[in-house]
This record gives sequence, C-alpha cells and structure tokens, in this order.
Amino acid sequence: MTKEFKVHELLVIKSIAETINQTNDLDILLNSVLRKLVELTDMHAGWIFLAEDCADTFQYTCPADYQLPEALETDDRKLLTTGSCWCLDGYWNGKLKAAVNTIYCQRLDQAVAYKYGDTEGITHHATIPLTAGNKRFGILNVAAAGKEHFSQEELTLMESIAFQVGTAVERTLLYQSEQKRADLYSKLGELARDLGKLLITEQIPELVTRWIGEQVGCDYAAFFMEENGRLSRRVSWQEGKIHHRRKIFTLKQAREAGRAFSTGETKQWRRNPKDLHQDHTISKGISTAIAVPLHFRDKPIGVIFAGSQCRIFDEVDMELLEALSGHITLAFENARLHQQQLDLLKWEERNRLARDLHDSVSQMLFSLQFTARGMEAMLEDPPELVKRAVKDMQDLTQNALNEMRSLILQLRPVGLEQGLLTGLYRYGKAQGLVVINCVEGMLELSSRVEEALFRIGQEALNNARKYAGHPQVQINLKQQQQLVCMEISDQGDGFSPLKIDGTSTFGMRTMRERAESLGGTLVIDSRKGEGTTIRVLIPNQK
Repeated sequence: MTKEFKVHELLVIKSIAETINQTNDLDILLNSVLRKLVELTDMHAGWIFLAEDCADTFQYTCPADYQLPEALETDDRKLLTTGSCWCLDGYWNGKLKAAVNTIYCQRLDQAVAYKYGDTEGITHHATIPLTAGNKRFGILNVAAAGKEHFSQEELTLMESIAFQVGTAVERTLLYQSEQKRADLYSKLGELARDLGKLLITEQIPELVTRWIGEQVGCDYAAFFMEENGRLSRRVSWQEGKIHHRRKIFTLKQAREAGRAFSTGETKQWRRNPKDLHQDHTISKGISTAIAVPLHFRDKPIGVIFAGSQCRIFDEVDMELLEALSGHITLAFENARLHQQQLDLLKWEERNRLARDLHDSVSQMLFSLQFTARGMEAMLEDPPELVKRAVKDMQDLTQNALNEMRSLILQLRPVGLEQGLLTGLYRYGKAQGLVVINCVEGMLELSSRVEEALFRIGQEALNNARKYAGHPQVQINLKQQQQLVCMEISDQGDGFSPLKIDGTSTFGMRTMRERAESLGGTLVIDSRKGEGTTIRVLIPNQK
C-alpha cells in the first residue's frame, strides 16, 4: 500500500464518518454516504441493497443509488428492484462474507440482452456486505466504466467504509425502532382508554381489529374467538375496511392463527414468494404475519392476527401486539364484571317482582278462583248462560294462574335449589314439554355457572315450545376437562342455518351473551326439518 493511497484512504474514511453523523433518516444517510463514496474513490456508479438476513425470505429493497447507467434507471429501476443476482444469492446463502470482485453483473447482463439502454461501459462491480458485529444488513455495490478488477487496497477501503455504514445502519434502525415504539405505545395508551370504556364484549373485536389495521400498517387483520374447539373469525380488516362476516375455522384451517392458539405462544413467519398465491384460507397473498393468542385466566380464548403482502414485521410490532393482547384481556374482564353487576341487579329486581307478583296478583287470582267456585256452589239450577259464564271465569282464572306461575318461575329459578336439571325438568313440564335429562358423572357447579345454564335452558325450552312443533326435548349435561357442556336438543322443525349467527333474534343473542359473559361459548346447530341442538360450553369457575 503506497503512502499516497494510505493518506487518501484516511481522508475518505474521515469524510464518510462526517457524512454518517449528519442524519438519523436511513434513506438520506445511505444516499449521502453512497454519493460521497463514489465521488471520493473515482467510481462512476453505486447502489445499496438492504436485505433480510434470512435465506427463505428473498426480500430486499434498493433505498440508495448514485449515477446509475441508463440501463439500470429504465422502467423505474426495475432491474434493481426485482429478481435476484449473484451478489444477493451469495449474501443469503452465507458465502458473501467479505468484499469481492464480481465476474460480471447479472443485472447489467440482462440489460444488454433485453436492450434496456446504455450500460455506459460498466460490466463489473465490487460487492461488499454491510455488517455490524454479527448482524448483516445488506450489500454495497460500486462500479466504474471499463473497470473489471478492484485491487486489494480498494477492496480493503471499501470494506472499512462498509463497516462504518453497517454500524450507522444498526444505530439508525435502533433509533427508528425506539421512535416507532414510543409512537405506537402512545397510540396503544389511547386505545387502552377506549377499551376501558367498552361495557359490551361484542364491541371489542371491531375496535381492536380496526386499530391493528390502521396503526400497525398491515394489509389484513382479524380477530378470532374460540368457539367449541374451533376459531370463529368475528371481525376482519382489509383494504381499509372492516368486515363483520363471521366464519368458523378448524385449527388446521386457521393455520398460523390455529398454531398460535394451540401452543399459547406468539407466532411470526414469512412465506417463500412462490407460495404466496396458494390458498392459505385466512391469509392468501400474505407474505409475513404475526398471530398472538389471547388469554383469559391462563386459558387461550382467541387470537389477534396481522398480515402484510410486502412489509416485514419487526420486534416492535410483535411486542406491541403482545402488549395489546393484555389490554384486550383486561377489556373482556372489565366488560364481564360490568355484565355480572347488571345481572346481579336484574336478579335482585326479578326477585322483588317475583315476590310482589306472588304476594299480590297470584293471591288475588287464587281468591277469584275460589270465589267463582263458591258462586257455582251457591247457585241452584242456574240458567245455562250463567253456568257458562262461571265456567269461563274459572278457566280464565286457572289459565291466568298458570301463566303467573310460569312468569314467577322465569323471574326466580325456584327449581335450582334441587339442582339444575330438576329445575329445567320442572320448568319444561310447566310449559307442556316432555323433558328427558341425562347427566354424565357427578358435577359440582358454581352458583354463577348454574344460574347461567338455567337461564339459557329456560330460553331454549321456551323456543322449543313456541317453534319446534314437537313436545320432546333432551338435555345432556357433562364435564369436558375444565368446561361444563350442556346440550339441549329437540326433534322439531328446525330452521335455516343462515339464521344461526347469534344475531337473528333477541333470545339467541341473550343466550350467547350470557355464555360469553362467563368466558364460554354457545353454538346453535339446526337444519330445516331436522330439529335444533343448542350446545353451551362454560368454564366451571369456582
């Protein structure tokens, strides 16, 4: 190495170092450094690839270039932003570890073959990896017209500069990451306040999904809830719009979301470009994604999902979504506590109404019935018209008493003191139904779970009486791991599956909300002419 070159090398390194310290904007930094490098080393052109340090992604960008020949500028730099080449292949397979001479430039070779324009005499370039410690960030390429070989001194200088650039890239990415983290956590705080105001669990999925789509910067987002061992997509976000169409997936069909739910761990992955257009059910065309499980009392209850066609999610995105999952859990807990408080108030009010109805209206109807019977006994050979009037009075009074007993039973579950199934049996019998009970094993239910199942059972029996057209109803009660399962089946007319979305009637919506308020699920299975089965799964919380 000559003394003159050594001095020149030091001046170049000093100038590059001064340029690096002038900005924290990565694109500006890379373009400024590249320009200074080309000018100070008597090169003619240069470009920088930033690429993921992962062989299965094949994703890269070209954020900086300087004095590109016409052939590489053509069609918005198409040759630099699409396809692969020797230097990127070497970078991804780990063979590119130091500054090297390339035999020829594949991209310029393509430009000549397809007549993209003038290459301005450039056929070869030097390739230098951008690194900082054990981290790799991409490639620096420099070229000069007619230059087919770079000396070891030139390569050493380029390598020294590449180390500087790599360190600057690491610092800038860290700075941008912290800025991004601060900005997103500020927005997450606002979302947490909005979630804290929600008192209905059904409102949570839309608010969360919209926020993920707009703030995380993804192409697709979705909110899944566990439903009878499967994942129910409650809300999705795509192309800037919220979609409410609910769809059920098996864990296998849900793929990445299903794996996150099954393992209880956050899953992040990237797909090979050749697999992007395969039917991946919930994420067709998505190249990168994050799936974060939602937990309630150490049990997975759902998954939040974010996917993108081109951008790569980083550690900040994953950290943010995991923090969001904690806020979602708190929102569900808050909404459920509020619902339980309302249920308690309703329970107390129902008990008061039941007492008032029993002590006043029922007693008056009972007295009226006895009065009618006494009147009938006192009359000797009354006219037929009077007989019918007295008989109608007795029948109406009896019917009113039956309706009142049914109403009081709905307001206050009297039968529960003798057990859930006994209470439902008696309630169904009062409705004119033939109830067949079946229980598997000995079950010890908490009062809240028993109350919820009783209310759901009441509504199901009411529906069977009104719509089934068949008097027989079967109720099965069993334990499934930590869940209580109750199935209520009739042999009636059934109805269209299109109505089984939990929103078609107030009764269905009430049953579903009552189950979900305790962390459970409710599924309605019905076919026209094949009867209806209502399946309830609720954690048996003590």
